[in-house]
Amino acid sequence: MDIQEIGAHCSVTTCNELDFLPIKCGCGRVLCRHHISPDAHECLNDALSSSTSPVTGSSEKLRSCALESCNKPSLEAYVSDSADRSGRQPALCPRCHRSFCVAHRYPESHSCPVADPSTSQPPKNQAAQALLQKHFPSQGSRNVARSNTSLKIKDPKKLAQLQKVELMKMRHRAVPGDLRDKTASVALDQRLHVRVTLDNSDQEKVFWFRKSIGAGKALDCIATHFSLSSSDARPLRLCKRALDSDERESLAADKELVGQVEEGSQLILARQT
Repeated sequence: MDIQEIGAHCSVTTCNELDFLPIKCGCGRVLCRHHISPDAHECLNDALSSSTSPVTGSSEKLRSCALESCNKPSLEAYVSDSADRSGRQPALCPRCHRSFCVAHRYPESHSCPVADPSTSQPPKNQAAQALLQKHFPSQGSRNVARSNTSLKIKDPKKLAQLQKVELMKMRHRAVPGDLRDKTASVALDQRLHVRVTLDNSDQEKVFWFRKSIGAGKALDCIATHFSLSSSDARPLRLCKRALDSDERESLAADKELVGQVEEGSQLILARQT
């Protein structure tokens, strides 16, 4: 199946990003996660233009994201109470079964307390499961599968296509590396997407940073996400991994990140020896 058949393009003309999990707003437009907020796509639906507006004429207010520090409406709040609600799957986290906003809908973005997905979820179409497994392998096998596939492909055109698909998936999963940044405030062409793995661990996170950020600042932000601290005795370093080998190159903290790594690079957070 062509990768273009998966998901849909954002209806915002200045974006048009292909989103694998597009969201339909109450105004009828299909949007990516960056433009689902009413103010990000100039929503014409008065019921969704403000978090204090009633939903479809009822007195029920838009429900907020389940994350305590976030006041944005949850995805579940964007679905009306009409007949369109029947037969659909709730917009809930598959693990903790709570509803979050578009920025916190993934388990890793709200530090989901439940380790494994619940077995009580309704069964899904087997063909859809096979398709998802093909294009979105599990976390444990993702790194190995990606590496092995890249090494087997010798055709430059096919390799470029594979890298393009991998980059699209990274952009879909990425969260702001700098906690002060907001998704809607930074244009896509001003972001640098990187995949970071904790040294000697299976922990992996995908971030985006402003292209103007320094490597030292990015290191501090990444360490915060992994709940690590640096000290004179055990300083941290950020390394770049080569695509075709396990060789590492330490990044200079006093230089910009974008000048040392490319879009979609694989980085490693490690302790200096």
